[in-house]
Amino acid sequence: MKKQITLMRVVLISFMLLAVQSLSAQGKFEISTGAGLFDGIFLKAKYGNKIQVGVSQDLVSQLHTTGVEVYYRLPRKSAPEMPGPFYLMCGVSTTLFGKGYDTFEQSFIYPRIGRSFIIPGRSSRFGLNADLGVTFHRSTNPPEGYITDFVPISGSLGFFYRF
Repeated sequence: MKKQITLMRVVLISFMLLAVQSLSAQGKFEISTGAGLFDGIFLKAKYGNKIQVGVSQDLVSQLHTTGVEVYYRLPRKSAPEMPGPFYLMCGVSTTLFGKGYDTFEQSFIYPRIGRSFIIPGRSSRFGLNADLGVTFHRSTNPPEGYITDFVPISGSLGFFYRF
């Protein structure tokens, strides 16, 4: 339990520091929902422009993972100061609210590359994020200690709204 509280503090402090650094130059807020491999059925909130910092919560699976994600939106060729549709992201999630012994001390690190697709319309605030990558899964088994597994594929697909 102490490790989870310590991890939650580190995640919260990291999120606050990254968010404060990007407050002056960025003003985009994004919420999204969707599904992903190792994300479950999620709800995400992100803030930023070229660099986005976000939190993610799995709502349905037994693990109920909670994560912090950092996104870097690759700049457009025609306007390097503007973020483009492609992005690099890395997330770290853990089972803070998991239920049962099977969820005890499990964490995931998932670097991915993705693309945002804007749904045409009046406001162009709605869209779809799709990303693919890999996952490092770390779990504990009391007789064996910590076990780290490499999973060669992970990804997510989610609808977003920006404001």
